[in-house]
Amino acid sequence: MRISKMVRALIGVCLLMGASQQLFAQTWPSRPITFITPLAVGSASDVALRIVSEQIGASLGQSILIDNQTGASGAIGAEKVANAAPDGSIFCGCNNAILGVLPQLRKVPYNSLKSFKPIGMVAVLPTVLVVNADSPFKSVKELIEYAKANPGKVEYASGGVGSPQHIAMAMFESMAGVKFTHVPYKGASQAAVGVAGGEIPIMFNAIGTVLPLIKSGKLRPIAVAGSQRTQVMPDIPTVSESGVTGYSYASWVGVIGPAGISDEIVNKLSGTILKTLSSPDIVKRLNDNGIDPFPMGSAQMSTFIAADYQRMGKLIKDAGIHGE
Repeated sequence: MRISKMVRALIGVCLLMGASQQLFAQTWPSRPITFITPLAVGSASDVALRIVSEQIGASLGQSILIDNQTGASGAIGAEKVANAAPDGSIFCGCNNAILGVLPQLRKVPYNSLKSFKPIGMVAVLPTVLVVNADSPFKSVKELIEYAKANPGKVEYASGGVGSPQHIAMAMFESMAGVKFTHVPYKGASQAAVGVAGGEIPIMFNAIGTVLPLIKSGKLRPIAVAGSQRTQVMPDIPTVSESGVTGYSYASWVGVIGPAGISDEIVNKLSGTILKTLSSPDIVKRLNDNGIDPFPMGSAQMSTFIAADYQRMGKLIKDAGIHGE
């Protein structure tokens, strides 16, 4: 069977394109990389990304710039990555609030499941319920008893509408049968400072964000939000142990790129992230900041994000959370 000149030409072009992509992946990255991070400076997610990006950059032979862009609850930064050229120069350090929660509270200029290519999960952020050091609440039981007797009188802080802190507390309200008053701040770190300063009495926050304030005696932890106690503070019971049976919440942060980025770049960066998270030094630095590594490659992360999106949607609906 003879192959027409046009078919041979097409085969040649395909082979050439494949070889070109492989060559590009071998030489990538040839310039500095930017991780646009729609998260507040100093938040646990930000700290986790900064710890791993330093080692990732060293392994790839290029510096990685962390560019914090928090406008519109993170939607502006996420949109920039969604619209970026898929050439491996711009990625996003995103958490579940931006990908799984925000799009279900209001219209955003991106599609969490179609506008991005998951690269690799970085960390899970253990969450803790903290109160101001002068607060009368010493346990979840005391907090619930007071809240039931005084509905709406207890205020709680968060990093913003739809933030992990907001979702964690809304879930707590729903499962404990209580009602608090939400006071959103412009970021998790600012909210933690507000609670430490006595502006607001309580909040859920990532352990990595509030750990320095706990160590300095300005905040008192009363319960861990996850399904198990954490090694960072093993004497603190879980919320579930404390009477809200079945309660479990933790947020995560990972790296994604614009849709259309080549598999070669995805595989190279994903492999570098996994290698970085296997480093005992990196694991220790994360743990010292109250953060747990959460290694996950591209395919597994894609499946995880899709399932988490559905789970967050149900949680938001069941808890009656609305955008403000």
